[in-house]
Amino acid sequence: MAEEQGKGIQQIEGCEVIYDMGSGLVIAKVPLDKVKEQDINARIMKNEMQDQLTANIKKRGQLESLPLFVLVDGKLEIISGHHRVKSARAAEMKEIIAIVDVSGLSRSKIAAKQLAHNAISGFDDDSTLREIVKMIDDVDDMIESFVGKEIMEEPLEQYDKMLSPAVQFDFKNVTFTFLPHQVNDMDILVKDLESKAPEIVGVASYEQCKAFVETLSKYQKFTDIRNVGAAIHSMIENANEKMDAVGFDAEEEWTYLAKVFGSNAIPADAAEVIKQAIKKAEKEGTITSKNRWQLIEYLCADYLGK
Repeated sequence: MAEEQGKGIQQIEGCEVIYDMGSGLVIAKVPLDKVKEQDINARIMKNEMQDQLTANIKKRGQLESLPLFVLVDGKLEIISGHHRVKSARAAEMKEIIAIVDVSGLSRSKIAAKQLAHNAISGFDDDSTLREIVKMIDDVDDMIESFVGKEIMEEPLEQYDKMLSPAVQFDFKNVTFTFLPHQVNDMDILVKDLESKAPEIVGVASYEQCKAFVETLSKYQKFTDIRNVGAAIHSMIENANEKMDAVGFDAEEEWTYLAKVFGSNAIPADAAEVIKQAIKKAEKEGTITSKNRWQLIEYLCADYLGK
């Protein structure tokens, strides 16, 4: 893959590979008009600093540190060095020397590397940084990006898909001792697991895992399902049945009542009135158990129409 991409960079007009560093990295002479900036960059440079950088490049006639580019679909994009490239253009340079990653990085991996390089000198704009974080869809990429806990926590709902406690993991060393015949069994198991590597790896806190395992154990006893896989499948089916019972449709955009009312709780007396109204509406056929929420919509529509 990297070798094919390496050939791909030479097909870009004006690009010349100077040195193959290995591991999918090459040093190349690159025309600036063939380089695209990322749509979002978390680094900000003051105008006077940018002007000074431009003056330094004009005086030297070359960059003093190499930017990092990536080859994506036959085009060059900047991972690190946006301001150096900007100043090089302002200094009227036509081409520069750069390190180019030709290994075929995913968009998630590119975002992670962009963040990791920015982390070396610190971030300037947290809101922009969070926009870049949204591009990451892999836990390993999130760890590589070295994004701090303060970014992950605000807002957390943006990163629930990761189930990752940012990059501050607590590790413990665990030692296993096997009897001779158990070592052979372990080797067989490891080889079997390696041959069935999952496409998706989830990371969760110990407390989350503990709660899941305890619930799974209770569910197995409750249903008398001994096989773990079958128990998990049954739990998933129950969850789907619960969603079907209230008419949940994944094709529609749903929100939570807490976001509408600003709270998960209402007074008990008010709840009793709502229950009676729902019961009456179901009896009259106005709504069903699958669209109870629509009673609120009807009442609000009538109120707005007054």
